[in-house]
Amino acid sequence: MQMLRSSGFRSVVAVPNLKRKALNSWSAVQDSYFSTKDIFERHKVVFTISTSIASVATAWIGYSIRYAHQAKVEERLQSIEKAVSLYCVGTNIPSSNQI
Repeated sequence: MQMLRSSGFRSVVAVPNLKRKALNSWSAVQDSYFSTKDIFERHKVVFTISTSIASVATAWIGYSIRYAHQAKVEERLQSIEKAVSLYCVGTNIPSSNQI
């Protein structure tokens, strides 16, 4: 940055140097992009199969979690229903089974 502020010969030399660095950086980005693209194209089948397996695994895990949660909810509802029916037996309030 100091070179760009100075006047004279240094600023004339700094601009081509900056341009060269920018072009080198752009070239490195392009090389990285094409290298990554080449890897993905060569391993397309592996990535497709891996993605499919990951999708199935994710769906199975989600289903398992949902099933476990549903079982807990059903268990909790059964305990609430049991508590309500016991309360209704102790009092003269008809329970849902007696209505």
